[in-house]
Amino acid sequence: MNFNLTTTPEEEAFRCEVSDFLKAELNDEIRRQHAMDKGLGAEARAFNRKIGQKGWLGLGWPKEYGGSGGSLIYEVILLQEFARHEAHIPNEIARYMAGPIILHHGSEDMKKEFLHRIVAGEIEFGLGYTEPPAGSDLMAMQMQVVEKDDHFVINGQKTFNTESHYADYHWLAAKTNPEGPRLESISLFVVDQRAPGIDIRPMATLGGETTNEVFYDNVKVPKSRLVGEKNKGFLYMVNALNYERLALFQMERIFPTLNRLIQYTQKTRRNGIVLADDPLVRNKLAELVVEAEVGKCLEYQALSLLIDGRIDYEAGIVKLFGSELRQRMGYKAMEILGQFGLLEEGSAWVPLKGEISRLCRASVVDTIGGGTSEVIRNITAIRGLRLPRQ
Repeated sequence: MNFNLTTTPEEEAFRCEVSDFLKAELNDEIRRQHAMDKGLGAEARAFNRKIGQKGWLGLGWPKEYGGSGGSLIYEVILLQEFARHEAHIPNEIARYMAGPIILHHGSEDMKKEFLHRIVAGEIEFGLGYTEPPAGSDLMAMQMQVVEKDDHFVINGQKTFNTESHYADYHWLAAKTNPEGPRLESISLFVVDQRAPGIDIRPMATLGGETTNEVFYDNVKVPKSRLVGEKNKGFLYMVNALNYERLALFQMERIFPTLNRLIQYTQKTRRNGIVLADDPLVRNKLAELVVEAEVGKCLEYQALSLLIDGRIDYEAGIVKLFGSELRQRMGYKAMEILGQFGLLEEGSAWVPLKGEISRLCRASVVDTIGGGTSEVIRNITAIRGLRLPRQ
């Protein structure tokens, strides 16, 4: 197993360039807009456009579609530096889910219409997969599509749709062959969210972010907005999952909060002693540091396999380990902080600006989005350990 991710001097120079840019351009208000609303806000939008002007949203994509070419390692470096600086990669649905599928399966007209604008940071996509009755089982979705002349008519409801409250387009999965084989029953569409018949209802989440319910009432979608072949949508989605999980669940995002927690224990006294000198506190911190380093090794192994084109279930392991570690870190940090950890941002007594309370609430969804922990464990057992399905 390869737990190292070696880089060349040119690639490290790119890392320095990204780091210097973030130090100069990133501020607390942009970070807040990234953390709470996935990049919604005037300052964050301006920041996103600067990234697009740098060409960083097209790393690894062909130049004819606005990309910068080059190897996947540059994309990895970009993700790592953004994670270290606690910055949000803009257009994450467009860049890491919709874009790669359009690039590999979309028509030439669709590529020309969307890929250049994704790379420039000009458009955002909302994610339309989950439905109320289906939960994490995408195959159980019920949104119906009827084919007419030169368009499709779509009816139904989606829920927990990321970014739909401000996105330009809906990256939509819906049933086009409900009576057919399960793996050949779903198609993907790019839907203009301003189309008549679409009703978007934002919902506040436990972690303070916004998600959405999206209702379709006889929405007409041109046939040109069908992505790839009809009824092949589920296969496209599965093939893109590895990239999505490694891009959106970066282990590096664990370390800034962990480092601030360690610094807090080194400066704070309780009952006359420094918290970091308490053996119980030290053990909790040591466990978190060790687990975070293990997570980095798992991530590097998966990234190496992805770059070599040999990845299978390993990206799911990284997502599983990282999402559950983020929850464990919140719980252990809350034990260290005691009752003050329950206070929220704005309180005069709140430690770490309420970061730990927010982490405990926001991390709940981590083990659900991108594949639930239960589903990923099943996949790992079947494809990794070769255990029987029954």
